[in-house]
Order: sequence, then C-alpha cells, then structure tokens
Amino acid sequence: MSTQPPSEEPTQQYNPQQGGQPPEGGGSNPWPWVLGAIAIIVVGVIAAILITGGNDSGSSTDASITEPVTTLTTKTATSTPTTTTTATPTTTTTTTAPINITRTCTVSNIPGVVGNSTVANVNATNVPASQTALASCTAASALVKGVARTGAEMPVTVQGSQCTPSVSGSTAKWTCVENGADSGLTITTKFPLTYTN
Repeated sequence: MSTQPPSEEPTQQYNPQQGGQPPEGGGSNPWPWVLGAIAIIVVGVIAAILITGGNDSGSSTDASITEPVTTLTTKTATSTPTTTTTATPTTTTTTTAPINITRTCTVSNIPGVVGNSTVANVNATNVPASQTALASCTAASALVKGVARTGAEMPVTVQGSQCTPSVSGSTAKWTCVENGADSGLTITTKFPLTYTN
C-alpha cells in the first residue's frame, strides 16, 4: 500500500477584481462609496456658491453671472510711401556784412587853396564789401578838389555828395554827405578850405 503525502489545505489568495469589488466571500468595503458621495456633495455646494455669487439669502431665484467685458482696440498703422529725392548741389554765396570805415586823408595839389592842401576826415557806415572804394582817400581827394574848383561858399552837389559849408572869413568848413542808392550806406566827409582869393 502506497502512502500519499498529506494533503495541504489550499490557501486563499487575494485576487483583486475589476471595478473595486472585494473578492468573493469577503465583506463589502463602504469607503469608496462614502468618499464618492462626499465628493459629489462638495462639488454641488461649490457650484451653488459660484452660481448664486455667495448670496446667503436662501431665496431660490436665478442668479445671473456678470463678467466685465474687455474691449480690445486694435490700431493698424498705415505708412506713407517714402519718396527719396536726390539732392541737387547748390552754390553757396558768402555775403560779408557791411562795415564801418573811419579814416583821415591828406589831400594835396588843391587849386586856389592856401597851402594847396588840407586834411579830410572820412566817416562811412554800412559800407558793403563791394563799395569800400567809395570811402577811400582817393574818393575823398576827388571830392575835396571838386568842391575847391567851384570856389563856392554855399551848398553844392559834387560827385553825388550834398556839400554844405560853414563859412568864417575866407575859410569854409565843408560837410559832404553821400547816401547809397540801394543800401544804408552813408559817407560823411569833413574838410576845411581856405581860399587864396
């Protein structure tokens, strides 16, 4: 007679079931159901608070949710086409500001005058650079000789200058003024002439 090994009692092994069901023969676990119910209640309370806006008046009126509306303004920048121009070379003219001239000129070889000479004082204002020759000693010499040739002791016009004398005996102190035609030029020439006759 053969001996059989003693039979072991089979042990139950835990085999988890799909859907969270406990194994057969075991008791039911109520916690998943309880936690699910609590979660549903909490979500419902939060939703109710959000919908009613936190109004605890207990009324069951519909609450409307007002949200601020943000208006977005879009600005479209339009650009004007840029026209490129080529610069034309320009000629620059340099103009010199008018100057003032003061000089003392000795004029000799004057006919009909004692000593044949005199001293002329020239004072010119606003003289353009192109007309400085009008206030030169050469111009003053020509003016003095022109007045002496007239032998006048009364106002005369010589070379565009208005000449007025101040006479004392045989000596005439002349003041001749010339004004520019198209500028502020003024030339004043003063000189004495003592006539021989």
